[in-house]
Amino acid sequence: MARFDYLKEAGKGKKKADKSSKKPSTATAPEPDGRRKGETAERVEAVYVRKETVRAVWREVKRGGGESVSELVEDLLLRWLRERA
Repeated sequence: MARFDYLKEAGKGKKKADKSSKKPSTATAPEPDGRRKGETAERVEAVYVRKETVRAVWREVKRGGGESVSELVEDLLLRWLRERA
């Protein structure tokens, strides 16, 4: 697969929902140490990836019956780190 082949399939999909029908967010307030309720002490960092890329990966993971995308990303990053060592 070429780097941006998944974008060719992006034309197929759902129409955007009416924004007025969205419910307000019910996010919980963070704990005093910055964690949200129920989270572990392990720190998490936000990483930005194109929405089309994430959707294409989710489709492939779902189609293949594989693990979660989060586990896949962690496995790939760990493999990359080991190769560099």
